Amino acid sequence: MLKPRLVLKFIWMEKNLGLAIDQVIPGHGTIPISPYYFWPRKDAWEELKVLLESKPWISQKQMVILLNQATDIINLWQQSGGNLS
Repeated sequence: MLKPRLVLKFIWMEKNLGLAIDQVIPGHGTIPISPYYFWPRKDAWEELKVLLESKPWISQKQMVILLNQATDIINLWQQSGGNLS
């Protein structure tokens, strides 16, 4: 049986980037763990960090991986100017 896992989801828009975390439970679907945090309107990375720290069942390793992924996505969005093409 596969373990539940956490995934970073994002909404890529021209002027904003939405970041959220879901828990995927194999064979059952997904459960939202967070709302979408929109960057640069707010500090989405910091909001994700605070949320992850408030969940004692999320390991430090998982937290670091998710925040590093969020950093990569934010940097990519910034470099592209919100343009996917």
